[in-house]
Amino acid sequence: MKPSYSTAAVVGAISGLVLAWVFFAYIAAAGAIRSLEIEIVGGDPVPTFASSASATWLLVVIGSVLGGALVAIVTRAVGRVLDPEGASGSLAVLVPLGAVIAGVISMIVFPLGVTVMGSITEGNAVIGVADMVVLVSIAGLIGGGAVGWVSYVIVRPSTPAEDTELLAA
Repeated sequence: MKPSYSTAAVVGAISGLVLAWVFFAYIAAAGAIRSLEIEIVGGDPVPTFASSASATWLLVVIGSVLGGALVAIVTRAVGRVLDPEGASGSLAVLVPLGAVIAGVISMIVFPLGVTVMGSITEGNAVIGVADMVVLVSIAGLIGGGAVGWVSYVIVRPSTPAEDTELLAA
Protein backbone atom coordinates (compact mmCIF):
# COMPACT_ATOMS: atom_id res chain seq x y z
CA MET A 1 0.00 0.00 0.00
CA LYS A 2 1.34 3.39 -1.01
CA PRO A 3 1.82 5.86 1.88
CA SER A 4 -0.66 8.75 1.94
CA TYR A 5 1.10 11.68 3.57
CA SER A 6 -1.80 14.08 3.11
CA THR A 7 -4.11 11.68 4.93
CA ALA A 8 -1.56 11.48 7.75
CA ALA A 9 -1.54 15.28 8.00
CA VAL A 10 -5.36 15.46 8.10
CA VAL A 11 -5.67 12.68 10.68
CA GLY A 12 -2.88 14.27 12.73
CA ALA A 13 -4.65 17.64 12.57
CA ILE A 14 -7.93 16.14 13.75
CA SER A 15 -6.13 14.22 16.49
CA GLY A 16 -4.31 17.38 17.56
CA LEU A 17 -7.60 19.28 17.63
CA VAL A 18 -9.29 16.67 19.82
CA LEU A 19 -6.28 16.42 22.14
CA ALA A 20 -6.11 20.22 22.45
CA TRP A 21 -9.81 20.42 23.36
CA VAL A 22 -9.47 17.59 25.90
CA PHE A 23 -6.43 19.16 27.51
CA PHE A 24 -8.07 22.60 27.58
CA ALA A 25 -11.24 21.17 29.14
CA TYR A 26 -9.21 19.32 31.75
CA ILE A 27 -7.12 22.37 32.63
CA ALA A 28 -10.20 24.59 32.86
CA ALA A 29 -12.12 22.03 34.95
CA ALA A 30 -9.16 21.38 37.25
CA GLY A 31 -8.95 25.06 38.10
CA ALA A 32 -5.53 25.74 36.61
CA ILE A 33 -6.91 28.92 35.06
CA ARG A 34 -8.10 30.50 38.28
CA SER A 35 -9.51 33.78 37.12
CA LEU A 36 -12.65 33.90 35.00
CA GLU A 37 -13.83 37.48 34.77
CA ILE A 38 -16.57 39.30 32.93
CA GLU A 39 -15.56 42.25 30.76
CA ILE A 40 -17.96 44.64 29.08
CA VAL A 41 -17.08 44.89 25.39
CA GLY A 42 -19.34 47.18 23.35
CA GLY A 43 -22.09 46.90 25.95
CA ASP A 44 -22.05 43.08 25.95
CA PRO A 45 -20.64 41.02 28.82
CA VAL A 46 -17.79 38.76 27.65
CA PRO A 47 -16.36 36.00 29.88
CA THR A 48 -12.55 36.21 29.83
CA PHE A 49 -9.68 34.24 31.26
CA ALA A 50 -7.17 36.37 33.12
CA SER A 51 -4.25 34.27 34.21
CA SER A 52 -0.55 34.78 34.64
CA ALA A 53 1.09 34.81 31.23
CA SER A 54 3.98 32.65 32.42
CA ALA A 55 1.59 30.04 33.87
CA THR A 56 -0.40 30.06 30.61
CA TRP A 57 2.74 29.50 28.53
CA LEU A 58 3.85 26.70 30.87
CA LEU A 59 0.49 24.94 30.52
CA VAL A 60 0.64 25.40 26.74
CA VAL A 61 4.11 23.88 26.54
CA ILE A 62 3.26 20.93 28.79
CA GLY A 63 0.03 20.19 26.92
CA SER A 64 1.58 20.50 23.48
CA VAL A 65 4.59 18.36 24.37
CA LEU A 66 2.34 15.60 25.70
CA GLY A 67 -0.03 15.89 22.73
CA GLY A 68 2.78 15.93 20.17
CA ALA A 69 4.40 12.88 21.71
CA LEU A 70 1.07 11.04 21.75
CA VAL A 71 0.32 11.85 18.10
CA ALA A 72 3.82 10.65 17.13
CA ILE A 73 3.39 7.38 19.04
CA VAL A 74 -0.01 6.68 17.49
CA THR A 75 1.28 7.57 14.02
CA ARG A 76 4.14 5.09 14.40
CA ALA A 77 1.75 2.40 15.63
CA VAL A 78 -0.56 2.93 12.65
CA GLY A 79 2.37 2.95 10.24
CA ARG A 80 3.67 -0.33 11.66
CA VAL A 81 0.21 -1.91 11.36
CA LEU A 82 -0.11 -0.80 7.72
CA ASP A 83 3.36 -2.03 6.76
CA PRO A 84 4.92 -4.34 9.36
CA GLU A 85 7.85 -5.25 7.11
CA GLY A 86 8.71 -1.72 6.01
CA ALA A 87 11.50 0.50 7.27
CA SER A 88 10.43 2.64 10.17
CA GLY A 89 11.80 5.30 12.48
CA SER A 90 12.19 4.43 16.12
CA LEU A 91 10.18 5.84 19.00
CA ALA A 92 13.42 7.28 20.40
CA VAL A 93 13.42 9.66 17.43
CA LEU A 94 9.69 10.19 16.92
CA VAL A 95 8.61 11.02 20.48
CA PRO A 96 11.10 13.87 21.07
CA LEU A 97 10.56 15.13 17.52
CA GLY A 98 6.77 15.21 17.95
CA ALA A 99 7.11 16.89 21.34
CA VAL A 100 9.46 19.58 20.01
CA ILE A 101 7.42 20.28 16.86
CA ALA A 102 4.16 20.63 18.81
CA GLY A 103 5.84 22.70 21.52
CA VAL A 104 7.39 25.12 19.05
CA ILE A 105 4.19 25.53 17.05
CA SER A 106 2.09 26.15 20.13
CA MET A 107 4.56 28.68 21.48
CA ILE A 108 4.32 30.54 18.19
CA VAL A 109 0.53 30.36 17.95
CA PHE A 110 -0.40 31.12 21.57
CA PRO A 111 1.53 34.33 22.33
CA LEU A 112 0.61 35.69 18.89
CA GLY A 113 -3.03 34.68 19.34
CA VAL A 114 -3.30 36.14 22.84
CA THR A 115 -1.75 39.36 21.59
CA VAL A 116 -4.15 39.58 18.63
CA MET A 117 -7.36 38.25 20.23
CA GLY A 118 -6.75 39.40 23.80
CA SER A 119 -4.10 41.32 25.64
CA ILE A 120 -1.14 40.90 27.92
CA THR A 121 -1.19 43.49 30.68
CA GLU A 122 0.88 43.56 33.85
CA GLY A 123 2.03 39.96 33.33
CA ASN A 124 -1.50 38.62 32.86
CA ALA A 125 -2.79 37.07 29.65
CA VAL A 126 -6.40 38.19 29.22
CA ILE A 127 -8.43 36.52 26.47
CA GLY A 128 -12.12 35.78 25.95
CA VAL A 129 -13.26 32.21 26.52
CA ALA A 130 -14.58 31.87 22.95
CA ASP A 131 -11.33 33.31 21.58
CA MET A 132 -9.37 30.87 23.73
CA VAL A 133 -11.33 27.94 22.28
CA VAL A 134 -10.56 29.22 18.76
CA LEU A 135 -6.89 29.64 19.67
CA VAL A 136 -6.70 26.13 21.18
CA SER A 137 -8.34 24.75 18.03
CA ILE A 138 -5.88 26.51 15.72
CA ALA A 139 -2.87 25.35 17.74
CA GLY A 140 -4.20 21.78 17.87
CA LEU A 141 -4.89 21.64 14.14
CA ILE A 142 -1.55 23.07 13.07
CA GLY A 143 0.53 21.19 15.63
CA GLY A 144 -1.24 17.87 15.18
CA GLY A 145 -1.09 18.11 11.40
CA ALA A 146 2.61 18.90 11.39
CA VAL A 147 3.47 16.13 13.87
CA GLY A 148 1.27 13.59 12.07
CA TRP A 149 2.80 14.41 8.70
CA VAL A 150 6.44 14.43 9.83
CA SER A 151 5.99 11.27 11.90
CA TYR A 152 4.37 9.45 8.99
CA VAL A 153 7.15 10.51 6.62
CA ILE A 154 9.68 9.01 9.05
CA VAL A 155 7.60 5.88 9.76
CA ARG A 156 6.77 5.14 6.13
CA PRO A 157 9.41 6.74 3.94
CA SER A 158 8.73 6.87 0.23
CA THR A 159 10.57 4.30 -1.82
CA PRO A 160 11.31 4.76 -5.49
CA ALA A 161 9.32 2.42 -7.68
CA GLU A 162 10.93 0.59 -10.56
CA ASP A 163 10.14 2.18 -13.88
CA THR A 164 10.47 -0.76 -16.24
CA GLU A 165 8.80 1.11 -19.09
CA LEU A 166 11.55 3.73 -19.25
CA LEU A 167 14.28 1.08 -19.29
CA ALA A 168 12.56 -0.99 -22.00
CA ALA A 169 12.94 1.71 -24.69
